[in-house]
Amino acid sequence: MKNNIQIRDAQLADYPGVATLLDQLHELHVQARPDIYKPLHPRLGEKEYADWLAKDDRYLYVAEHVEAGKIVGFSSAQLSAIQDHSLFADRRMLYIHELVVDSSHQGHGTGKRLMQTMLDLGRELQADHIELTVSTFNSHAQAFYEQMGLRVRSSRMEFPL
Repeated sequence: MKNNIQIRDAQLADYPGVATLLDQLHELHVQARPDIYKPLHPRLGEKEYADWLAKDDRYLYVAEHVEAGKIVGFSSAQLSAIQDHSLFADRRMLYIHELVVDSSHQGHGTGKRLMQTMLDLGRELQADHIELTVSTFNSHAQAFYEQMGLRVRSSRMEFPL
């Protein structure tokens, strides 16, 4: 299946496939934490997606199953620069907002290829770090990111009242 998957820049025409993937990801969050996440369908509107595509500092990629013409993966990231901050050292950070693979295509290397695309992009943009957020309930994703070489930098804790 790996050879049938092409990683490429996302286009406006990819919206239906990207929206389906983000719906899958959001539903995972809704199921795990309904106290935080609201059910939304679609999770991403077409105008918001078009706005993402138009931003110079936002990078969107899809994994397309070439034979089926189906979007089976999506990743997006945004470059930000921290300079002259009183608390933080200067740095360029590529923040991964989303990385999702269709549940029926997981375990075949698509996520690794999307993540490698993000790592290559970070190097190309001369970023110092790549960062992302992953929920603690998503142990599958945590294990994947650790396998890809990411490590936990901090934890966000809560006390429900």
